[in-house]
Amino acid sequence: LVTPTHTIPASESAKYLGLAMDRQLRWREQVEQAIKTGTKAVMAINRLTRPTFGLPHQFVRQLYRSIVVPKMEYGLCVWYSPVYSTGRKHRKRSVGFVTRLGKVQNLACHLITGAFRTTPVDALNYLAHIPP
Repeated sequence: LVTPTHTIPASESAKYLGLAMDRQLRWREQVEQAIKTGTKAVMAINRLTRPTFGLPHQFVRQLYRSIVVPKMEYGLCVWYSPVYSTGRKHRKRSVGFVTRLGKVQNLACHLITGAFRTTPVDALNYLAHIPP
């Protein structure tokens, strides 16, 4: 945009109603922001949980579901496209987004259950009473 006195350069992304979008509507910046805020909130909850003192696991689960999940899923209906398969294990659409958001959930499940790092993810989700 050019005015008689100033030139305003075009930016690669814009933020509208709290959603970050780029020119191709790829939503990568929004996903990065969701993962960053989710991880930051899980780490804040981590400070409240310790093996010898701290919050019981049911309160940690409630904090995760009431604080972290809404922060990560803000605008999900706009930027998320469901993963689907076209035959032989070839998944399409938001596979990378789902994987990266799942890592934040796995971290929260470890905090809720207090399980070892090597515990399978499906077992963690079951023990934490959190849907996959």
